[in-house]
Amino acid sequence: MRKSCGAAILASLVFFILSAPLTAMGADKIETATGLIKLSGERFIVDLKYAGSDNFLKSDVYSPFGLAGCYVHPEMRARLETVEKRLKEEGLYLIVYDCYRPLEVQRAMWEIMPDARYVANPATGSLHNRGTAIDCALADESRQPMEFPTAFDSFSPEAWQSHQCPKESPSPCGNRDKLNEIMGAAGFRTIRTEWWHFQLPGAKKYPLLSLEGGAK
Repeated sequence: MRKSCGAAILASLVFFILSAPLTAMGADKIETATGLIKLSGERFIVDLKYAGSDNFLKSDVYSPFGLAGCYVHPEMRARLETVEKRLKEEGLYLIVYDCYRPLEVQRAMWEIMPDARYVANPATGSLHNRGTAIDCALADESRQPMEFPTAFDSFSPEAWQSHQCPKESPSPCGNRDKLNEIMGAAGFRTIRTEWWHFQLPGAKKYPLLSLEGGAK
């Protein structure tokens, strides 16, 4: 009787484990909450600038919310597969500085710097809050960052796409143009004021996403 009872309990336990929701089995909480995909791949180097103090806010605004990876919209992930193939062909890597930024983080950033010239108002949000924008640069075959006209998140005129590098030092602009070519070939759009920023076509049509429960 005890053996049969024990066997029944064991069978019930196995059934419970196999039928448990994916979130209870260690699924990525951010993917579950937002429907985004965590970026991975041998050609991607994730270096989230807002997960440390090396940013214009001088603050780590990601770690308090458990954000340690790059999350992107499924359509963006599909386009990044094209980028990854191109990077492999050319022996390059993509350094990722920023991807999905939860609305909760946007509010925290707004508290630090409530100035729409530098931080998007969380009431309207940004493309990063939708998972449809990515900030990135290139690294060479030894995984060392290549030189660009400015550092990430520079607000200087040199960060603009139209900036012309001096004739004696053309490589930063050449690397910027190479990045634009690689990302553009995969269908990404850029903006005129930030060489590192790329987005999906029609990126603003997607909903703002929160860690608390998806679209807003």
